[in-house]
Amino acid sequence: MTESQATGYDWLSSRPVPQTELRTFLLECFAIAEDELFVGHADRTDDELRAYPPDAAFAAFCTYDHQVSGHFAMSLSVGIEGRLADQVGRREFAERFAARFDAYVLYGDTEPPGLWTVILPDGSRLRAALEEDDVRCVLYAATAPVPGLPQVRVDEGLWQIR
Repeated sequence: MTESQATGYDWLSSRPVPQTELRTFLLECFAIAEDELFVGHADRTDDELRAYPPDAAFAAFCTYDHQVSGHFAMSLSVGIEGRLADQVGRREFAERFAARFDAYVLYGDTEPPGLWTVILPDGSRLRAALEEDDVRCVLYAATAPVPGLPQVRVDEGLWQIR
């Protein structure tokens, strides 16, 4: 069996997660040791990396930022080795996060340009359209109701866009 290439999982969460809880989740999700994981705030990564040897290599490298507004409260970027991508794919990763933290997660995978996937805490998947600027991200349409966001227009036709 061939190992997948290293990849990254980038997405937005409707709930902020403290760094300690995020670290615990990532360790459990990928079943890796403490020394294989880096977790740091996106604005302080360089400073936080000074605590590690210069040649340190991480199986999972996570940065987060709570400077997101609108319908989302946190952005997350996780770079992972291919072996971890083989264990936990992008969608499964989003599903686990959403369930663990009772959040909805927005990420991109194979959607047409301008559309995104939203995973709800119950594991259901929606396609959604998003308005965004510097740090404000607002859903304006989705293929089904988004819990807690009655203002988001339901448009099942988003599934038909290729």
